[in-house]
Amino acid sequence: MCLTDEELIDIPPERMAAAYMEYRRSGYEFIRRAAVDCGVLDALREPATVAEFAARYQVVPGKLAVAELLLGALNRCGAVYRAGPRFAAAAEHAPRPVDDELIRLATGKSSYRELGYSGSFGRVVASLTQGEKPALSGFDASNVELWDQGMQLPYYRYGRLQAVRALVSEGNALLDLASGTGLGLLELARYAGHGKDTDLVGVEISPDFLSAAAQRTSGDPRIRMVAGDLERPLELDGENCFDGAMLVGAYHYLRDPVPLWQSLASLLRAGGVVCLAMTFSRTGSYDQELVDLRYAQRSPAAVPRTPAAVAAAAATAGFRLERDFWFGCFGWLAFRKDHREPAVRPDGRTSRPNSR
Repeated sequence: MCLTDEELIDIPPERMAAAYMEYRRSGYEFIRRAAVDCGVLDALREPATVAEFAARYQVVPGKLAVAELLLGALNRCGAVYRAGPRFAAAAEHAPRPVDDELIRLATGKSSYRELGYSGSFGRVVASLTQGEKPALSGFDASNVELWDQGMQLPYYRYGRLQAVRALVSEGNALLDLASGTGLGLLELARYAGHGKDTDLVGVEISPDFLSAAAQRTSGDPRIRMVAGDLERPLELDGENCFDGAMLVGAYHYLRDPVPLWQSLASLLRAGGVVCLAMTFSRTGSYDQELVDLRYAQRSPAAVPRTPAAVAAAAATAGFRLERDFWFGCFGWLAFRKDHREPAVRPDGRTSRPNSR
């Protein structure tokens, strides 16, 4: 299934959320099968604490936390039950059939059997006893294709396109923060204005991603790339000079989000909009344990925060939450900077919402 931007963006959030959750539910089935194949459930025929399971299953040093996450995921999907601190294999487990129509909507694959979950979760379980290093997903040239594949899954594109639509309705001076390989910048360029005042700026810390984005967006004079660290103050064109900013799939990689919000407070005009899309969060939703397990095997490490913590950090910098929707533990949040009076940009032009 290959949906156009227009077809994708018109899907109600609730429908895409259901598709995303079916995708994750299929992931639980894959992790259950991997646990069966690798003997994890055999090791839980008798109830065991995490430490007892680790000794029984011969979990290598340093993987106790991953073992606990695995048991939590198996508990969530019903393959394991929990009694106090102990886990044990469920006597019966009959998962309902996966809805392939929802899988197609979320991933573009015709069936959950085409997903790459089987091998990845098999490696997660095997790593408990083999001491393998975490699967790397670093921000470098060797992972550009990997990141592009993930960021073009329909449910992920959906979140990014919703942010694009929110921003282009606010004005023509727009920021794509942690812009990665430039996919979001191309989408901003597709829907932003074509006048001389259109200024689309990508900010990226990775030199390799910066280079990939520069190549991908070359030829469009409205787009420019800037090297920048979101955990340090951003100094771009002066104060109050941008209409909106988006941060897609990256807020959870910030160890300290305070500098980001301070930079946004300085860079955005009064009434400007910030969209955080595909933000891995601490919600306790059905997919939480599965996503926690996947991120535990990745580098760099993620720092998921509660929705309340994200909103509080934004409020401290003068941004109020205006709209949000959720795909399980992944949030889409739109914040508006307090006070809507227009601000004068350094070039003398007034930055205000456009008429689109």
